[in-house]
Amino acid sequence: MTFASLKQEQLDSFAERLREFGQRSGEEELTQAADRLSDATVKERDQLSTALMRVYRDSASNEAFGLLYELNNEGVMRLIFHHLRRSFYAVDAADVLQEVFFNIYRYPFKFKPDRPGAFRNWTHSIIRNTVLKHSRKAQRNHALSLSVTDREMDENVPRELEDVSIANPLDATADREAHDDLVGAWSLYLHFYLHAYRCLTPREKRALYLVEADGLPYKEAAAELDVRVENLKMMIFRARRKIFTIMKRQFSAGQNALDRQAVNRAAKRGAVCHESLTPGSEQK
Repeated sequence: MTFASLKQEQLDSFAERLREFGQRSGEEELTQAADRLSDATVKERDQLSTALMRVYRDSASNEAFGLLYELNNEGVMRLIFHHLRRSFYAVDAADVLQEVFFNIYRYPFKFKPDRPGAFRNWTHSIIRNTVLKHSRKAQRNHALSLSVTDREMDENVPRELEDVSIANPLDATADREAHDDLVGAWSLYLHFYLHAYRCLTPREKRALYLVEADGLPYKEAAAELDVRVENLKMMIFRARRKIFTIMKRQFSAGQNALDRQAVNRAAKRGAVCHESLTPGSEQK
């Protein structure tokens, strides 16, 4: 996967937005990458994608995800076409692209920025799995024979296409379960976010509300709070970092509790098995 082939004016616009985002979020690595973007090597561009994915994972910033998509969508599409060449059945590459970035958007916590090319390698795995999933689905929806006997099969009985407009019960169940899981995950996320938001100071709450809820530019929000723009940016950054720290602690505590429950259940099962294998246990 390589850097998107943007035109010069598009590249300049992207670099400017990347620089502004890096300054607002306090990410010096993004600011420096924006300054040398036009002459960046493939390795440096991979490192930029990894840095943007790390920022999105840590802050859930839609702006970071948007920049990440703009930087990589053409490269991802080229890889999708490369894998689809091996597929015998017709698959819509646009559907695969949409699901690839949906998985990136939905599972950022699975990303580990342990090396400059981490995003490239991680995305390759997602692309391969998604293409395979769509290829198998296309194979299931291919022409099916209505014959049932070996004699009729030998006589080359014409086949009829499956009516793809009819909902597949298995797909409908999987979609419903995925939707329920997504709703549950978002409800839990919003619950933790509300708890963390309540831990902010009144001034931090007001600043965050003006910028993220009302969508005011920093200049107008700073005038509303009667502070300098630089002070407002620092206030927003600290508020977001405080929310992230509190939410991370809550998610970690919840995961640890689930792990302890799993260990306890396994220990209980082991105790039952041990008792059932003890000589004379049938007489008790």
